[in-house]
Amino acid sequence: MTMIYKTYFYTLFKTRNLLVTPKRYSALFINGAKATENYVYVTPYLDFPEKFQNINNIKDDLKKRKYNYNFEKLEDLWHVYEELRQKRNQYEQQKDRLAKELGKIIKNESEKEAINKLKLQITLIKDDIRKIKAPLWSAEEAAVVEALKLPNNLHDKTPESHSQIVYTHLKPLKNDKNHIKIGQDLNLITIKNNENYYLKGDAAIFELGAKFLFSDILKKNNFIQFSNPDFVKSVIVEGCGINHTNPDTVFILHHNEDTQINSDSRLHLTGGGSLCSYMAYHAKNVLYPKVLPLKYFNMGRQYVPVASDFNSLLTVSQAAVVEFFAVTKAATDIDEMLDNLIEILKQYYSRFDYHFRISMTAAHQLNMWESLRLSVEMYSSSQQKYATIANVSLSGDFISKRLMFTYVDNKVTKFPHILSGTLLNVPKFLACVLEQDNDFCVPDILKPENWSL
Repeated sequence: MTMIYKTYFYTLFKTRNLLVTPKRYSALFINGAKATENYVYVTPYLDFPEKFQNINNIKDDLKKRKYNYNFEKLEDLWHVYEELRQKRNQYEQQKDRLAKELGKIIKNESEKEAINKLKLQITLIKDDIRKIKAPLWSAEEAAVVEALKLPNNLHDKTPESHSQIVYTHLKPLKNDKNHIKIGQDLNLITIKNNENYYLKGDAAIFELGAKFLFSDILKKNNFIQFSNPDFVKSVIVEGCGINHTNPDTVFILHHNEDTQINSDSRLHLTGGGSLCSYMAYHAKNVLYPKVLPLKYFNMGRQYVPVASDFNSLLTVSQAAVVEFFAVTKAATDIDEMLDNLIEILKQYYSRFDYHFRISMTAAHQLNMWESLRLSVEMYSSSQQKYATIANVSLSGDFISKRLMFTYVDNKVTKFPHILSGTLLNVPKFLACVLEQDNDFCVPDILKPENWSL
C-alpha cells in the first residue's frame, strides 16, 4: 500500500513537471501543519474556480498588462491540487460508507469475520488519509500562493496601450527651472538626500495650507477624517497586493538582535497615509450594509522606497499626503463615486493658477491590485516630463476578498468594493509649483488666515 501510494504521487508531480516543497511561500495564506506554528490572522476568500471559468479574459488582461505570469503553471498546480483533494474526498467517503456498514453489524457476533474485515479496511483507509495530508497541503499551498499572484481584473475604462487624458486645465509653461535650486535660493528647502529633507518658511506654510484646504473640501463632500497606524503587518501588505519581502516596494523593520527572522511576520513602515493602513483597520471586519458607503480621508505621512540617483522632491521616500478610502456595496456605486472624486480633484486644483491634467493610466502601468487608476499630473521642467501629484485607484472587491473585508446583506456574506488613493502629495505638488511659478509666494487660499481646521 505504501509503495503504491508514494509511486502515485511521484508520478502525479513528475508528469506535470512540478515541484511542491514545504518552503514557506506567503504571509497571507497559511495552511496545514504551518497553521499550528504561525498565527493565522486571516484566511483569504478563494474565488479562483470562478475565475478559471473565464480563462480567455484572464489571459487577455495579462497580455494588456504585459504581466510576466506563467498561467499554464498555475493551471497545472491547480489540477494537481484538485486531483489530490478529490482523492482525499474519495477516501473520506469510503471511510464513512464502511463505518455505516460496520455500525449495522457491530453487535452481531455471527458476523465476526465481516466485522474484522471492515475494521481492517477502515484502518487502512485512515492510514491513506493520514498519508495524503502532507502532499495535499503542499499542493494546496503551491497552487493557492501562485493563484494569489494573479492581478486584478481590468476595468472597462482602462486604456490598453497609452494613458488617456480626460481633462486639462490651462497650458504647461516651458522653462528650464529646477525646484531644488529655487527652493534653496529662497531658503524654502533643505535636502540632504531623498530620505532626509525639510520644508521651511513659506514652503512649510504651503504644506499645511494645501492639506487644510483639501480637508475642508472633503468634509463638505461628507468625507470623515480618519486616523491610521504608521506600521502594518506583512499579512496586510501582501493582502493589498504588495510584495512584503521586497525592500524596494515597502519599508521593512528588521530585528536588531541576531535571531532567526520569519520573513512572513514582520512590521512595515507605510505611514498613516496609505491603503495598507486603512486595510489594517478593516481586514477581517464585518460591516452592516446600512453603514455603506464609507468615505474616509486622513492627513498623514506616506513612506515609499524610491530608487533615485539624484535629490528631488519628486522622488523623496516620505511625503505629507491627503489619502482617502471609500467603500461601496457594488461596482456601479464605486463608478459613481469615482466620477464624484474627479469633480473634487478638478475643484481643488483649478483653484490654483497652474496647469494640470487628469489622465487614465494604461493597463501595463497599473499595480497588480489596481483595476483602474486616475492620475493628476503637472509638468516638471527639471525632469522634462509630467509628474503624478495625486492618484485615485479602483480595486473593486479584489482586496476585500484577500483580507476578508465583508458585509452581510439578507444573511449573505458579500465583499464591498474599494476606491482609494492619494488626493494630494505635498512635496510633488510643491516641486511642480516652484517650477511653474515665476515668483513663488504662498497662494492666498493657503495662507494661515484662511485655514479651516
